[in-house]
Amino acid sequence: MVSGEVRRGAITNTIAIASTIEAEQQVTVHAESTGRIVSLKAEEGAEVKKGARLAQIKFDSQSSALTRANTSLAKAQEDYDRAKRLFEGSAIGREELQNAKSALDMAKLDVRDRRREMKNTKVIAPFNGTIVERQVAEGGFVTSGAALFTITDFDTLVARVYVPEKELDRLAIGQEAEVVGKAAKGRRAVGKIERIAPIVDASTGTVKVTISLPRDQVGPGGFLPGMYAEVTLTTDHHDDVPLIPKSAVVYDEDQAYVFVIDGERVKKARIEIGLSDAESVELNSGPAPGEPIVIAGQAGLKDGSLISLVDYQGNPLAPGETAPPKTGDESKAGAAEESAGKPAANG
Repeated sequence: MVSGEVRRGAITNTIAIASTIEAEQQVTVHAESTGRIVSLKAEEGAEVKKGARLAQIKFDSQSSALTRANTSLAKAQEDYDRAKRLFEGSAIGREELQNAKSALDMAKLDVRDRRREMKNTKVIAPFNGTIVERQVAEGGFVTSGAALFTITDFDTLVARVYVPEKELDRLAIGQEAEVVGKAAKGRRAVGKIERIAPIVDASTGTVKVTISLPRDQVGPGGFLPGMYAEVTLTTDHHDDVPLIPKSAVVYDEDQAYVFVIDGERVKKARIEIGLSDAESVELNSGPAPGEPIVIAGQAGLKDGSLISLVDYQGNPLAPGETAPPKTGDESKAGAAEESAGKPAANG
């Protein structure tokens, strides 16, 4: 049986959750006109500004249509002006004047439509960003709706994680979170909680949390959309509290216990656990700091069991002596005790 004691120290509770990096602002730019690409002004990796021209679609037919519409508009304007003079001279009735006005309005609408069609032959960047994919080549024929470019704003890269509902009250907007790339090595950044969803997913019992990444840690050489990452959130920290090794805790249904060493026997003591990390747990109630406890080899122990103390190699310990901290690949206490031929406990 390996012993230790309740100690005082600091403990930090963290949760690590897998995530995929994504851009909140990423769009595929589609053609809004049909025709051949006569000019290509952007390549993959190029940074573009909002409103910049990415490509030009051939516009011969659209230009001709606009010329015809402008000619029709000029004729409709002349007809209306003449009708207005005649109406003022009582040469025609109000109905003829209204017909001329309607023809003028239709001509103006036609010019507006033809101008929009001309404008649609220009492929424009919808926001500042980087071309991450080009799906068209110069000289290629495209139809309206065809995908041309994909643009990503790297300033909007985020990691989204789904946090257990019980941790919700320990999170806050602006709280820091460590983001580490798992497949692509060397990616590590400290992001901040940007948003916490206002609802809980009833099917999973989790809350969606969005974490923004710093601009200097994204893009080539940093985090990229689609990368797999692990996000670590610090949910609480306590200083100078009673701590015991996780290995010391035994469970009976939903209740936690430790075995307190009392001479050559042990007493089963109920405990309440607070924060926990990879190695230790905080005691909200239980043995006082300094009390000796069993930290390994509890299998089969009962309240009042007679014990023999050994170190991690199975060597007997003197009365009052505790095993030094476990290091390297030392075997667990139960296996060490068996190899030493000494029973771990007699109940």
